[in-house]
Amino acid sequence: MIYREEPFDVIVCGAGHAGVEACLAAARMGASSLLLSGNIDTIAQMSCNPAIGGQAKGQMVREIDALGGEMGINTDVTGIQFRLLNESKGAAVQSPRAQCDKKAYQFRLKHTLELQPNLQIFQATVTGLIFKDGKVVGCRTNLDIDFLGRSVIITTGTFLRGLMHVGQNKNEGGRLGDFSAKTLSSSLLEAGIELQRLKTGTPPRILGRSINFTGLQEQRGDSEPTLFAFHDTRDDGDLFHVEQTGETRIGWKPGTAQASCWMTYTTPKSEQIVRENLHKSAMYSGEIEGVGPRYCPSIEDKFVRFADKPRHLLFLEPEGRNTNEYYINGLSTSLPFDVQLDLVHSIPGLEQAQLLRPAYAVEYDFAPPTQMHPSLESRKVENLFLAGQINGTSGYEEAASQGLVAGINAVLKVRSEPPLIIKRHEGYIGVLIDDLVTKGTIEPYRMFTSRAEHRLFFNHGSAELRLLEHASNHKLLSNNRLDNIRAKQKTILDWMEFLEKNRTTGGFWAEGIRRHKEAAALPEAFAKESKEVRDEVLYRVTYRGYLEREQRQIDKLKEVEKIHLPPDLDYSKILGLRKESALKLQQFRPHNLGQASRISGVNPADISILMVLIESQRRAKNAGNNSPA
Repeated sequence: MIYREEPFDVIVCGAGHAGVEACLAAARMGASSLLLSGNIDTIAQMSCNPAIGGQAKGQMVREIDALGGEMGINTDVTGIQFRLLNESKGAAVQSPRAQCDKKAYQFRLKHTLELQPNLQIFQATVTGLIFKDGKVVGCRTNLDIDFLGRSVIITTGTFLRGLMHVGQNKNEGGRLGDFSAKTLSSSLLEAGIELQRLKTGTPPRILGRSINFTGLQEQRGDSEPTLFAFHDTRDDGDLFHVEQTGETRIGWKPGTAQASCWMTYTTPKSEQIVRENLHKSAMYSGEIEGVGPRYCPSIEDKFVRFADKPRHLLFLEPEGRNTNEYYINGLSTSLPFDVQLDLVHSIPGLEQAQLLRPAYAVEYDFAPPTQMHPSLESRKVENLFLAGQINGTSGYEEAASQGLVAGINAVLKVRSEPPLIIKRHEGYIGVLIDDLVTKGTIEPYRMFTSRAEHRLFFNHGSAELRLLEHASNHKLLSNNRLDNIRAKQKTILDWMEFLEKNRTTGGFWAEGIRRHKEAAALPEAFAKESKEVRDEVLYRVTYRGYLEREQRQIDKLKEVEKIHLPPDLDYSKILGLRKESALKLQQFRPHNLGQASRISGVNPADISILMVLIESQRRAKNAGNNSPA
């Protein structure tokens, strides 16, 4: 049966971190939206570590908040420990990170979705897509109920033919205790979308009261926590209440009553156990065909690939305020359960630890992301968008970023408006999506500061200033918050001008800041400004020369990005273009020369040939327009 004849504007299939941002973005833009999940009790479940942020990831969460997303504020009000990473380094690479209460995070986000106007939630497993004339027009479910939609976003995470491994033991599912989406892959293949396999894993969970904390190193949260949401430009009354209903959402004042994490290490005994049982590991025995994450390796990988290291650092992290369950960060494995027991008991502090859940590896289908446009719409099927781990990424933050962009662009597509494309120089989200659609990935993609050539601009405090134009153009934030951001931006610019043009004892204020950094004397009025304003002004003044040099480089690259490539250009017929380059360009169909230059296998000589071709076509067109009638 068809649920209703009137199609939804946007249907989101999957309720993980990508799915919740996608449906919220669509609904908040006024589009009729539907979220389908095989289990609505696990909406926004933190399947692995209940932590948000980290290097580059923390900046991405601030960018999500700047574009109207929910991850930042949800983390702030359910966080149980906050730390600013790289605090001793430059502000460009400082990254906020928070350990969350796993259940509070999930429950609050589910409640937020339930209270969102224009959004309907329904529990059903999507079994296939409905196509018509090369476009997606809806989806089928295990309940024999069909849902019609003007656009569909697939955010299935690890659930596409998900298969979990504990040694030789195998169970179908996208995570322990949950189901596997077994038939949707066939529907994607039928549409001409290529699928491959990836693998990820998670450590065992243990009972906190069975840990011996004596002798372990305690890791406390920061006394002045760095939060993810921009509280200085929003109404604090929106943290826990929804004005229309008066319902109270779970959460607490950000940064209060922080919990401690603890550090321990593997031992020579740990290494011996792993090495003697490598043949039993699902990863090393050949049971798993998918490629695993390079930057979040299993303990087996650590001992094999880093044999010179005498031990490996592990973190014992609480999973919430109202549970005694702990997460062993750094001990991901697919070894059999009996070996896992011996391995855990070989670690200082865990000699008597009780395991609540075994570690496991999970392999799943993903669609190589070069099959997408920069809008995250499929190149194969119109109106079909893909976001999250189905695109080959790893991490809650990468998934949420894609979900947010996909949700926005699905609405814009339905409305026949140009898509939101965040440029590489505007934020980590832009780098993420550009990397995916132009370079692709053969392993789970994780964001790092080193992936961004313009990271000097990406200090986490500037996210809402960098993305203000996008937020304003697409009405992603309230008018009140947009006005607050503009006022904040003006205050920052005014202070920068004042400090550069006005003198104090020994020279201009700005010169003193650059010479002495934070130790410099500052105007009394400046000290009364908010911390957010002061930090941004000091950052821009301190690194002014570097930022100006970087801006000149960006301006040069902008010219290349402006040179658009015809969508029907036949690269195989371009004289002088190398065969490898022609094949790559034919496959990826870059929108402009900038994208073309970032495709693996396309070199500067190829770009020069394309520039000559485009220029000759432009001249020929102009000559034709100027010829007498």
